[in-house]
Amino acid sequence: MAPISMKDAMRIFGADCLGTGELASAFSSDPLASLAADERGIVDTVGFDRDVLMRAADEGMMLVLRVPRDAGGAALTVAALAERFPGRDVAAGNAEAPWFAREAFAREETCRLGWALVDKQPPSELTNLSYVEQDEELARRADRLGLRLRRRTAVEIVYDTLLYAAARGERLLEASWDWSSTTTIDGGTVTAGQFDDRGLRLLAYSKGVRFDSLGVCATLDSAAQGREA
Repeated sequence: MAPISMKDAMRIFGADCLGTGELASAFSSDPLASLAADERGIVDTVGFDRDVLMRAADEGMMLVLRVPRDAGGAALTVAALAERFPGRDVAAGNAEAPWFAREAFAREETCRLGWALVDKQPPSELTNLSYVEQDEELARRADRLGLRLRRRTAVEIVYDTLLYAAARGERLLEASWDWSSTTTIDGGTVTAGQFDDRGLRLLAYSKGVRFDSLGVCATLDSAAQGREA
């Protein structure tokens, strides 16, 4: 894989590249402060070759640096992210006790450290389908693009969406929902979206549900480098 500089990545994605500068601004601190030396090496390398980045950019994807902890070492879980971004809280009807407060995913799961490519909005061909049908269509899209695409986890959706809002002043998923790979205690599957003045909303559905605004924002990790088409 031919190495690519951060400057080149920024040239390809423009405002849709969220790196260390955007994280420092959003979190009001150095996002790398709690990282070990070997972890900093992951951050310093974008991890995608130019061809993969160009294909992703053509698809309207963004490039995001994900970190699991803040500068003080606190885990950036769904619950922590909801508290960290004033005015951009993750909503759930009752702000005092959101439904996901009892869920382990919201209290324990974090993003994996590294760079990721992400759809900014669900592609139309991945909407109005059941969960299984979405998986089938996502696999076809991955084959077409020659990229190892997957669904985001719930914390990845929250992290990416709130970071973009903080860094760029724009709400992704404002009129749509992204169905994650994260399951709830009662067997539902978490979806996030309808990001309006009340905040980014989280719900859970059974896998047979379908409607026009429910889709998938696929992601690709730098650790799972795209395969050639």
